[in-house]
Amino acid sequence: MLNQVPTTIPAEIRDFPEWHHGRDIYAIWVLRLEDETILDKFKRAREHLDGYLIEPYRRQPHITLFVCGFLVETPQYNDDFTQMQLNAQIQVMENANFQSFEIEIGGLKSFASAPFLEVHDSEDGIARLRQVLSKGAREFRTTVYTPHLTVGLYADAFPSAEVTRRLATFMESPIRWRVEQITLATYEANSIAGELCYRNTVSLHPSTRKI
Repeated sequence: MLNQVPTTIPAEIRDFPEWHHGRDIYAIWVLRLEDETILDKFKRAREHLDGYLIEPYRRQPHITLFVCGFLVETPQYNDDFTQMQLNAQIQVMENANFQSFEIEIGGLKSFASAPFLEVHDSEDGIARLRQVLSKGAREFRTTVYTPHLTVGLYADAFPSAEVTRRLATFMESPIRWRVEQITLATYEANSIAGELCYRNTVSLHPSTRKI
């Protein structure tokens, strides 16, 4: 987190051959955030951090749910992901009869490399979705999972204390939002802030929870 480092970690705008090894497409399961209220909050958060973030940033607002890895036909590396694994995940999701649930989009916080809007999983829906997806394929992950909505990537090594003070002045009410589907998204490995391509969508069943 940001309070554990003296400065933010700037994004490197370059190719990463030591990471992608010539592979092109990276796959993740996401929650697509296309609600106008959330999009407006995302835009205001970016404006609040004007001058701190890289431009352009074309990646659509989303919550990463499950990291799959590089989409390949024949696996070679430990972060490869195949169509067979994707089919298995879709099958377990369809068999799970998973119901829709609500999450909350909260305040502005930050990792060392990226600011984000907090995501509160009060109904444990995200955690349960991750458990179901893990039955179809192993997640490739190098850090502890924290649900969040990335606002952007830092453009330089800014003093953490300075950025923390700016984050604290973003005063907005939390937004409740119902999750009704999950989507497999991909992006080009050579574009650090490029657009997501939406490939597969699995709809959740209407909730029978009584309020």
